[in-house]
Amino acid sequence: MRNFRFRALAAVVAFATALLAGCGSSSDSNGNASVRLVNATLTHASINLLANSSTIITGTATDTVSAFASVEEGSPSLQINDANTGGVLAVTAPTVSKDQKFALIAYESGGAVRTSVISEDTDAPAAGTAIVRVFDAATDAGSIDVYITDPAVDITTLSSPTFTFTSSNSVQASNFISFGPGTYRVRVTGQGNTSDLRLDIPSVVLASTQVATVILTPTTGGTLANGSVLVQDSTTYVATRTTSARVRLVAAVTNGATVSANVGGVSIGSGLVAPAIGSYTSVPSGSAINISVNGGSVAAPATPLVPGSDATLLVYGSAGSASANLITDDNHLPTALTAYKLRLVNGLTGATAGPLNMDVNFANVANNTLVGTASPYSVLSATVAAAQLSVAPSSTLTPLYGPVSVTLNGNSVFTVFMLGDPAIPVGTPGGPLGVLRKDR
Repeated sequence: MRNFRFRALAAVVAFATALLAGCGSSSDSNGNASVRLVNATLTHASINLLANSSTIITGTATDTVSAFASVEEGSPSLQINDANTGGVLAVTAPTVSKDQKFALIAYESGGAVRTSVISEDTDAPAAGTAIVRVFDAATDAGSIDVYITDPAVDITTLSSPTFTFTSSNSVQASNFISFGPGTYRVRVTGQGNTSDLRLDIPSVVLASTQVATVILTPTTGGTLANGSVLVQDSTTYVATRTTSARVRLVAAVTNGATVSANVGGVSIGSGLVAPAIGSYTSVPSGSAINISVNGGSVAAPATPLVPGSDATLLVYGSAGSASANLITDDNHLPTALTAYKLRLVNGLTGATAGPLNMDVNFANVANNTLVGTASPYSVLSATVAAAQLSVAPSSTLTPLYGPVSVTLNGNSVFTVFMLGDPAIPVGTPGGPLGVLRKDR
């Protein structure tokens, strides 16, 4: 294939001020720097850019890039506002030199708008070649591989990816590598697992002497990725948002019942014997959800699967009259490396099943979590090697699970699932049990 001779693992370096060090492109007649704004946010249809409190770019729509605007050299205060509400979304003050060109990328992670800066001063390659780098702002996706290939290539046959990024809380960028002009496909997978597809950009057209940056940004769920291609000194900017979602099946119906489900024809669990917790599976978002318990159909949740989301499909209650709830999972990692996120999912069955509380180190972290629902996430500090975890009915102080000593590492996301019938003694088949699952 035409780009095999260019494929090699690139050295991945942490994004730093060095990315702003340009190659001398003249960008402003007054000797100022030049900036353009990329709107890669998830929830802001249009954004503005202010420099030192003065508006310099207006109305940059989602999945577009603005024209260049002049900005003072030094460390100008760059502020991004929502164009419709005027609300301040993010403020940054990068160090820039006169005559530099750079792009300010606005994206979202865990509901917060973040910014990153990439240089647009790279020397053009020789005629007959294009150069490409990958800018990984989708840090919540963890360790990933990036394949840039002929569109027809089966990546499972390749011995190595084009780029590899290790897990980091900091934005990273690869070195540039060369490709021949033509059409390529960009695929992002979990590191070392070509079947764990996080993003597929089916067509990227590279032209002679072109300098292109593939930008990866977070999704609503935190594990999949959105992508775009920004071409230096060009209005070309092509955004590709993932059309997939990830969902796992939890069989929380009466003990021993079998549960199956598929989304758009993709199985997420077949014949799971309750209680059971399945693994995440990538499915086409927005597709119909089909559920059965002991072969009988169960009504699907009305809430659709959102592109880029992670979700838990909880099937609970008695086998003869089961219900299903689609619970949103937030698998964005905590901001602090020493913190972890924890929540409770109440999948209890039986006549005495009711709301639950959860304690960590004898402090309440989830309160009155109803059957068939999940508590909000608590962000906690991993200050001790082992934590004391317990779950009890909201109406009593007698735990159904714990206290038990568990390891809750920092930089992680956890869910405690409560399954079974609380009317059956703890430790007896069919009785209540707690399952601690590390989601990230």
